Parts: sequence; C-alpha cells; structure tokens
Amino acid sequence: MASKVGFVGLDEYSVDMAASLIRSGYKVQAFEISDPLVDKFLMLGGIRSASPMDAGKDVSALVVVISHVDQIDDIFFGHEGVLKGLQKGAVIILRSTILPSHMQKLERTLTENDETACVVDAYVSRGMSEVFNGKFMITTSGRSNAIERARPFLSAMCKKLYIFEGELGAGSKIKMINDLLEGVHLIVSVEAISLGVQFGIHPWVLYDIISNAAGNSWIFKNHIPNLLRGNAKLHFLNAFIQNLGIALDMAKTLAFPLPLLAVAHQQLILGLSHAHANDDNPPLVKVWENVLGVNITDTANLEAYKPEELAKQITAKSNSVTRVGFIGLGAMGFGMATHLLRSNFTVVGYDVYRPTLTKFQNVGGLIANSPAEAAKDVGVLVIMVTNEAQAESVLYGDLGAVPALSSGASIILSSTVSPGFVSQLERRLQCMSFI
Repeated sequence: MASKVGFVGLDEYSVDMAASLIRSGYKVQAFEISDPLVDKFLMLGGIRSASPMDAGKDVSALVVVISHVDQIDDIFFGHEGVLKGLQKGAVIILRSTILPSHMQKLERTLTENDETACVVDAYVSRGMSEVFNGKFMITTSGRSNAIERARPFLSAMCKKLYIFEGELGAGSKIKMINDLLEGVHLIVSVEAISLGVQFGIHPWVLYDIISNAAGNSWIFKNHIPNLLRGNAKLHFLNAFIQNLGIALDMAKTLAFPLPLLAVAHQQLILGLSHAHANDDNPPLVKVWENVLGVNITDTANLEAYKPEELAKQITAKSNSVTRVGFIGLGAMGFGMATHLLRSNFTVVGYDVYRPTLTKFQNVGGLIANSPAEAAKDVGVLVIMVTNEAQAESVLYGDLGAVPALSSGASIILSSTVSPGFVSQLERRLQCMSFI
C-alpha cells in the first residue's frame, strides 16, 4: 500500500511538491482554504482534507506551511489541530518563514507530548542555474532519526537535497541568507536602472548591457523587465519586507551588523508607503518613480536606438580603417587587440610591461616603444588604461599619443573616467582637428 503524505497549507510551491509526490506513487491529502489552490491540487489527483487534523490522519509525513509564529498553536494544538490526527512515527516537515528559535521551541513541545515525534525543517527554493532550470532544491535540518524518516519524501519532492544533521533551523537560516541577497540586489537593481535614466540612457538598452555584464544578478535580469513593463505591483514588496525583517531580527540576536540589508529594508518600507488612496496596488515602477524622482515609464516607452543599425550608418559614411593603435595590453586589452588581429586589422600595441609586448608580437601584432609610436599613421587609436591620470599621461604626457595622431583619426577611450573628462577631451581634440 502506498504511503500517504499530508499538507497543511498550500501555495504555488506546495502544489508542485505534492505533484512530485503523486508522480512518485504517494497518496497526498491537503488542507487549504484557498479554493483556486485546492482546485489545482485536486486536478493533480490530490485529496482534500477538512481540517489540519484530517490532513494529518494516517500519514507517514506531514508538510506544514507556517508563515507566522502565531499560527503554531492553531495548526498544532487547536480544536482540530494536527496532533489530534497524527499517528505515532510520522515525521513533520516544517516549511516556514519563522525564526529558528520558534521552530526549536515547537520541536521541544512536540517531543514533550510525544517522545517519538520527529521534526525537520525544509527550505524549498527553485534552482535558477542552467543545471537546475527551475527545479526544486530543498535544504533540511534536524536530528538524525528525523532526517532518516523524512529523506524519502524530501527526495521525491526535489532535484537536489541538502542535509544538515543536528539542531533544527539550518534550512531557515539558509533562507534568510538568500533573502538578504535578494533584497539588497532588488534595491540596487532599481537604483541602477533609475540612475541610468537620470544619465539619459534608455533603460532597455542599459538592461541589455548590464544583463550580460559582470554587474548582472538573477534579480536584475528577471525583475527589471517586469518593472519596466509595469507588470510588477506594489504588493510584491510585502513578502520581501516580512522576510528581510526576519533576517534582521535573527542578526540582532547574534549582535551581527547588516547595514546594507537594513537600508534595503527601510527603502522597501518607504516604497510600500507610496500606495495611493484610490489604488492600493499600483505598478511598482510608479512607486519607485515617486521615491527616486525619475520618470522611468516614459523613458522606457521611447523608441530605443539599435546599436547595430547605428554602427552600420556610421561605417557607411566613414573611411575604411586598416591600421589600429592600441595602448594598454592588460588582460582585457590584450584580448581586444588580438581579436582585431584575427579580424585582419594591422594593430600596433603599446604597454609599459615589456613581456606583454613580446607576447603580443608573438601572436602577430606590431609593437611600439611609446604612445606616440602606437598612434602614428593609425585610423583609430584605442586607449585601454585604468583611470583619468593614466589616460591623460598616454595622450598628452611625454611621448604622448595626441601630437602623433593623423588628422581625422578617431580615439576610442575605454577607461574608468568621468563624463566631464570625456567632454573636455573631446573639446581639446576638436580644437586640434582630430575629431
């Protein structure tokens, strides 16, 4: 006879977990007050229970969803609580957003009432890497005998199971760490896209660049498109605020500072306070526009320029370039310069580190002994140095590149410099008829 598993409380994850158990041959019953979730559960082959007590009857494992500590008494010890239906030897799997201390207190209470009670916690998340592709990961903790009983059911519900034997609460702690990162990344992502708008950069163009750059994160890549389209709503912040508050409370008990999380938490609360009387769930983009003072929506709806088409227009009007100067052959610069060589350009390279020049010469590049030599007779000069001081030095310093440039040559400056430096450089070069 197939083992039976019960659920008290259903959400999107629970329904998918129940579906996995059913596919694995388990009978699954659940108590939930939300009819849409119950209807979906029943279509999968699940059985509806009338109460937490009924959900726990005759099961080998019971998955309990707890979103607030105040729910514990009703779910477990109420008139129709779980314990009145649960058989001895069943394992309780806690999916919760409460502090580990509350789970540990519940475990002690259950153990006092029943010496054979087995409890584990389970943090369930979707794996976002290509390996997991949205499939469940479960992090669980508890005493060894409880883990042993829970393992078959947990394994049936996920692609990857992480086990921490010992004190209950490791799953909850892992969740807090993930919530910390998600919360901080969310606020930083919103600030980044808003700063880009303030700079005058089209948000969709900025998104295309950053989502493929080192500054990308899963939150940025997946949340920002919904934000720009107006699909994300204000109520989206509620769960974030609750979860980050729990992480902050836990950190306080350890006297561990989390300044970035604290600021992110306050920023989320500030956003939630911007609900309007006539619309308590406006698009989230409107909330951040009010908070940060930028017009993201109108800018996002402007027609974005297409870099490929712009490049074609420019090259169609430009003279053909065959010889390129390249100053700065560090890790990135060397790769860019060698790519130009493979594209059949003649490249003259300069770097202060002599072994790099030798290496560049060995792959087919020409080498220069100064910025001026690198700039001589080239149609394009690429500057790949670190900062403004270095850029100024290679352009205008001793044996600098600018005096050696031919009229009409172009400079590509790929350095960490301020917009003011670029504007000033452009004016200086225009006076000398280089651009």
